[in-house]
Amino acid sequence: MKKRFSALSDSVRVVGVRGTNGRRKYMDFYIVHPRHGREYLFTRRFTHKVYEQTKGGVPIKDLLRMRSADEMTMALVKHLSYTMAGLMSEYAWLAA
Repeated sequence: MKKRFSALSDSVRVVGVRGTNGRRKYMDFYIVHPRHGREYLFTRRFTHKVYEQTKGGVPIKDLLRMRSADEMTMALVKHLSYTMAGLMSEYAWLAA
């Protein structure tokens, strides 16, 4: 995990909600904070492994440190780390 994300709160989680668009499977990912509620992040394709990891919520810190042989898991980690800088500047409560 990059040093710039070390200020992330441990209580902030990423939750995936499954949906379909025709034949393709997509998940809507949300960022959840106990006091500030739920904010939409992005929609991505997923595998069963990604769904199992995120359906109950996974802390952002753990997700950014995750390494896996599953390509979709790593695509999620890469996309989340790419968007984190913008999210942290937009939502001050990520670090609180």
